[in-house]
Amino acid sequence: MEESIFLLKQPNATISDCYFSYCGFAKTEPKHSFGPAIRDQYLIHIILEGEGYYTIKNQKYYLRKGQGFVIPPKTSTFYQADEQHPWSYVWMGIGGSMMETYLEHLGIKENRLSFDVRNLNDFKATVFECFAYEQDDLINEIVLQKQVYKFLELLIKSSAIPKQEIVTRKMNPYVSQALEIINKYASKNISVGSISEELSINPSYLSRLFKKDIGSTIKEYINEIRITTGNDLLTSTDHSIHEISEMIGFSSPQAFSKAFKQVRGVSPTIYRKNRIGLANISNGKTTD
Repeated sequence: MEESIFLLKQPNATISDCYFSYCGFAKTEPKHSFGPAIRDQYLIHIILEGEGYYTIKNQKYYLRKGQGFVIPPKTSTFYQADEQHPWSYVWMGIGGSMMETYLEHLGIKENRLSFDVRNLNDFKATVFECFAYEQDDLINEIVLQKQVYKFLELLIKSSAIPKQEIVTRKMNPYVSQALEIINKYASKNISVGSISEELSINPSYLSRLFKKDIGSTIKEYINEIRITTGNDLLTSTDHSIHEISEMIGFSSPQAFSKAFKQVRGVSPTIYRKNRIGLANISNGKTTD
C-alpha cells in the first residue's frame, strides 16, 4: 500500500524534444511494490527517505535516500520498498527526442541507470510545484515545461557529487530469459507452462527461481504488466474499454474490469476519469 499524489497530463503533440508527462510523490508501506510496468517516457525517481530495490533487465539494484534511478521507455521494471525502512520518493515522467541525449550527458545510460543526488528538498519542491498547474491551458503547459527543465537542472548540479556504493545482484539467467519473453508477449496467451517449455526447464523450478528473484509469481507479474499497460492506455488514448482489453490480452472487457478493480480498487472507467489531472491515491484507491 502507499499514500501518494500525482499529476498526469495528455502529451502535447506539438512538443517533441522534451515534454512533461506526469509526476508524483509517494510514501510507501513496508515491502510495498510497484510494477512490472512499461512506459513510453523516461521515468526518473528521487529517493527522499528510506531504502528499497528495483530490478531492470538482469540486475537488481539496492538504493537508499540520496539516490535515484531512471526507467527508460519500453523497459519493464519492478521495485519494492524495504521491509524495515520503506522509502518515499518523488518522480517525474519526461518524454521527447532529446531526453536520451540529456541523460547521456549526465552519465545516465543503459549500463548506469542509478545515480546520486543532493538537495533532495529542491527536487521535492519542484515536483510539488507542478501540482498547482493541473488545468489544461497554455499557461499551465508552459509552467510544467519549465518544471521539466528545472528538474533536469537539479540532476546536472547533482552529477558531480561523490558516488555512493550501489549494491547490485545478478538475476538467475532463466529468470532474465523469462522476463524477456514476458515483456515481449505479455499481451498474448502466455503462461508458466509455455514459458518453461520455450526455456526447456521444469515449470515448478522456474516458478521458484522467479519468485526468489522478482518477489512475485509469474502469473502475478504478467497480470501486473497488463494492468499497468492498461493504465497508460486509459489515460493517454481514446480507445474504448473493449479495445484496451483486447490490446493487453484479456479475454473480455468484463475480465479486464474485474482484474483491474482487484488491483487498483476502482473500475477502468472511474480510473480513466480520475487519472487525468491531479489525483490522490491511498491504500490502492483513487480520489479526486
